Amino acid sequence: MTPKRGDILHLAFDPASGREMKGNHFCLVVSTQAFNSRFKLAWVCPISGGAALSARDGGFLISLMGYGLRTDGNVHAHQLKALDWAARRASKVETVPVELMEQVLNCTRAVLDDE
Repeated sequence: MTPKRGDILHLAFDPASGREMKGNHFCLVVSTQAFNSRFKLAWVCPISGGAALSARDGGFLISLMGYGLRTDGNVHAHQLKALDWAARRASKVETVPVELMEQVLNCTRAVLDDE
């Protein structure tokens, strides 16, 4: 199963260091299925139930509430990372609606763009 953009996965974020999320977490895939298949990596944003006030104040947390998803928490659009989804034994949980995915992509663009 190659993950596709919009999939919520559950996988191990370890090894991690510093302010990175550690342990098993949910994450949202932002890269395309073609990229994920070719490189065996997926660009993901972690999902957490934590407060992360600085991220919330900066507008980089997107709540999953109100979308009818089984997964709870907030997408951390400021912690984009490439992970080896196969080595980390990723399992697909569900897929987010298009409008939620667009919000996350807009936030990641704000992180990556120079404007």
